[in-house]
Amino acid sequence: MGLVYLTGSSGVGKTTVGGELRRRGYLVYDVDGLARWFHNVSGVEVSMPAERDDAWFAEYTYRLPVETVRRIAVEVGDGVGFVCGTVGNDGEIWELFDAVVSLSVDAGTLRRRLVGRAGAFGSSGDELERVLAWHARVDVDNAGYGALLVDAAGPVAEIADAVERIAVSC
Repeated sequence: MGLVYLTGSSGVGKTTVGGELRRRGYLVYDVDGLARWFHNVSGVEVSMPAERDDAWFAEYTYRLPVETVRRIAVEVGDGVGFVCGTVGNDGEIWELFDAVVSLSVDAGTLRRRLVGRAGAFGSSGDELERVLAWHARVDVDNAGYGALLVDAAGPVAEIADAVERIAVSC
């Protein structure tokens, strides 16, 4: 048992599956309440502007501080806990988890989900295309780093069952 990083591209269902795991009694932490945007060169924390383009994303990274993951690991202790989300500093935090699960869906399903959450990150225009481009390689990248891929196209309860089986076996 331990701390599990539940990740994948925007729109695959991390928050929804995390909600189901929380309903089942697990400690679940959402990256969106923990991570922050930082300037890549200066390291200064910034707020994400309403208007952002490829140049902005090249200059800033959404980061989950290492000390935050360490604090969560202490809170979880000998139990099972999940950190749900995706950040740009995976390389710094990945090894702090007992397991990494990457949720996966096909591009058509992802497009429908993203467009269906109007006004949210990745739901339209350039951001939608940016997320779809990232999604095209995220499964291969995450599996290459050792993540266990879970098909997230089915019912939420079944996806949570698969994630839970991985978590209790680590």
